[in-house]
Amino acid sequence: MPHYVGMVSLVGEQPIANLVPILYFKPQYVDFICTDRTRKIAEHSGSVLKETVGKAHFPIESEIWEVDPYDMLTIETELNKLSSQRNWDPEEVIFNLTGGTKTMAISTYRIAESLGAPFCYLISEDRQNMIHTYRSSPTRDLQFLGQTKASDVIDIDLYLRAHLGEYDEGSPRHPFERLVYEVLKSECDEVKTSVRPRSHGNIEIDFVVRKDSTVGIVEVKGGQQATKKRALEQIITAAEAPFLGTYTKRFLVLDREYTPDNLELARSRRIVVIETPSAQEGKFSDEDELKLRTAIREELGI
Repeated sequence: MPHYVGMVSLVGEQPIANLVPILYFKPQYVDFICTDRTRKIAEHSGSVLKETVGKAHFPIESEIWEVDPYDMLTIETELNKLSSQRNWDPEEVIFNLTGGTKTMAISTYRIAESLGAPFCYLISEDRQNMIHTYRSSPTRDLQFLGQTKASDVIDIDLYLRAHLGEYDEGSPRHPFERLVYEVLKSECDEVKTSVRPRSHGNIEIDFVVRKDSTVGIVEVKGGQQATKKRALEQIITAAEAPFLGTYTKRFLVLDREYTPDNLELARSRRIVVIETPSAQEGKFSDEDELKLRTAIREELGI
């Protein structure tokens, strides 16, 4: 893995888009490029990063630079000022273009291109966090430097603190949750139960799970609750951009079959529904347990 002294990271609504590449490459310093709208996200990401790397015993300093979100001329002017101040060496700095607005990404790409410095993009579409890295050659040809899976660079605690701040957790509350918990525990690297963000007192997440650096939320509903749309609404709310964000995988585990309308809504929101009617008898059938395990493995990239 190449070592970079510095990273320039565009800040959008998803802090994981910044934190995963930073914790993977481990530069000595990071310049967060934000707007007035995303400054708080940059500040919070810097605080979480400082606490995280302090525990890991590798220092990463960070600074915040605010730019106009859409005026490409002023964005490039500010980045050129920063480039002169930092005296960027193209062999020692990498640009993360994942966050920010499209115009910020274009302007930052132009700076990286003029320097001949590498730039990267975090992709999470294929059930795992992949970092793709590129560079512009002296003749302005685009070169693909490779892709790498960012494994085990984050845990659930960091993920939750990055998005929601402080939180509380509990234990499985009823037999159906305990059945699901035993399966999740054996399939995932980490499981947190009954997660309640202190900043959002009306939200409770049954399970937060992680495999490598991929995180998901799991809601478990039995009885009459398993027939209602409310279960989907809870997951949709928890996984919205202001909460846990678009990088979070979503699961709904039911002890019966769901209605066709609710299944269609779940598919449209990329929520994986796992129907396990055998759980009504107090334990999973072999078929239903395999169904749950398979869904978790496939979606988390296990």
